Amino acid sequence: MGKRIFLLLLVIFLAAASLIIYYRSSFYDILKVKTPSCFVIDFNRNNSPDAGEEVNLPDIKVLYDENDGLNEEERFIFSELAKNYAEDFLFNKKVRYKNQVLYVDGKTYAEIFNNSGFNSRTAPEKYKEIIDYIRGHEFYIVNLHNLKAHKYACKFSQKTENYKLFEKSTLPEKTTFCKVCLDKPVKIQVSVPPQTTAVYGNIKIFYTDFTKKLKPDTSCSSTVCQELFSRINNAQTSIDMAVYGYRKVPQLEAAIAAAQKRGVKIRMVYDLDKAGGSIYEDTVRLAEVIPDSVSDKEAQKSVKTSYGNVIMHNKFYIFDNKSVFTGSANLSPSDMSGYNTNTAVVIDSPVIAEIYKREFEQMYDNKFHTQKSQTTDNTNINLGGSSVSVFFSPQDNITNEQILPLIRNAKKYIYIPAFLIMDKFMADELINAKKRGVDVKIILDALNAHSKYSQIKYLRAGGVEVKAENYAGKLHCKTILIDDEITVIGSMNFSKSGQIYNDENVLVIKNHDITSAYREFFEYLWARIDDWWLMYIPRTEGWESIGSCADGVDNNYDGLTDAEDAGCRN
Repeated sequence: MGKRIFLLLLVIFLAAASLIIYYRSSFYDILKVKTPSCFVIDFNRNNSPDAGEEVNLPDIKVLYDENDGLNEEERFIFSELAKNYAEDFLFNKKVRYKNQVLYVDGKTYAEIFNNSGFNSRTAPEKYKEIIDYIRGHEFYIVNLHNLKAHKYACKFSQKTENYKLFEKSTLPEKTTFCKVCLDKPVKIQVSVPPQTTAVYGNIKIFYTDFTKKLKPDTSCSSTVCQELFSRINNAQTSIDMAVYGYRKVPQLEAAIAAAQKRGVKIRMVYDLDKAGGSIYEDTVRLAEVIPDSVSDKEAQKSVKTSYGNVIMHNKFYIFDNKSVFTGSANLSPSDMSGYNTNTAVVIDSPVIAEIYKREFEQMYDNKFHTQKSQTTDNTNINLGGSSVSVFFSPQDNITNEQILPLIRNAKKYIYIPAFLIMDKFMADELINAKKRGVDVKIILDALNAHSKYSQIKYLRAGGVEVKAENYAGKLHCKTILIDDEITVIGSMNFSKSGQIYNDENVLVIKNHDITSAYREFFEYLWARIDDWWLMYIPRTEGWESIGSCADGVDNNYDGLTDAEDAGCRN
């Protein structure tokens, strides 16, 4: 019997090994896209282009309609956009290559590309959209060595191989303009940003703008960080904080230490995985700075899920049992410097503070995730002109019982700036809202838009306008705006795990002034992201994501940063 088991295990091991060998021997990375039909494929897997690795695909055709009367410049732009599309689509994907055919995601690349609109015969409707886009926008050729922009006809425009075509509104921030081909310097026209801080009675709202901050730092320079710093410094008796993790922000850490020294009682609950690790490297050290701390490490071991580690994903702070600071911003340089776009809310209300305190006490008592009791006395709290409701995951079933009914009842518009939308039921309701005449607009973070779980393709197919942002930082908000009356803000991503497993908090605020002001900020972000990204998804580390090739950040988590990444070398 023992020998049979051994042989069975050996067969299984050999089969698994064979699959691994097959995978490694059959799939490759693309190192460079020269044209939509010409690639450098890393056949020897040394992450460097070598002789014999350039291939040409005969079944890829970039074809415009001669009857459209495209001039020379329009034809050039068309071909460059086709190349950009090929780069975007093939970015960070494993491919198979056999008999001059490229296979991607189980399909032939030729089938995918020839249906993209860059072949007028195979996809005529999409082709017309691209031509309309070209004729409705202004384009520049940018030398990527010195970020100098040229018009197409300029004798210097293509003097280097390292150039890229940009639509005017997406030009890199430090772009300068060629004096030979432009009589006067061209100013990049953008909408004026609204206020990043606004006060409405007991409620204070903060936004950070990733279109202005293209590199993170530890300076605590954003309005969000400065407000948190001020609240810590002014605390008199207690601070209870629930944080997902911590990456060093010296000004905040010093304020926490100083508060403890002057006698403020500080307690913390935080996230660790089952092995005791955190994606934020300074989390455990902060727990040492705050000895009165509890993690969810042990509690999550009892939660069975197919979504991986369950997380304590809150980012809220209770000061002196009188006020609450919450929102989407983590305790990290990326969020606290304004490199990522986030929303934070401060509510000065002992009633709201008490609701959050009850949630905090449950977690502090080692009741995390599905072990917590449902929230009570938490809805329609009147705060001087605002009605505020507070909900927590997973016990309050937030998406199904709160968010979906709000979407169903929307009359005029639903605007969503969000890190991700992976909840299929939410996507269905947004499509239904669009079909009944509601103006639905969504901006999603590009990194998560590339995920196979993202609903971006499904939403777009359903007629919903969805832009994938193209900036270096993350669009990290988890916000819904409805009819200039309702604002949903919190830490919960719009995913199944966010609703039914993770520890999260969400505010539903009913106030005309708050929602209409946030709508102005959303419209500003919408205008800053070109309409091209209504159709496509930019690489998160590449020249189409503004600032991502010079921010010192591994934006796509592939272990390569800036010039090391293929997206920044093309």
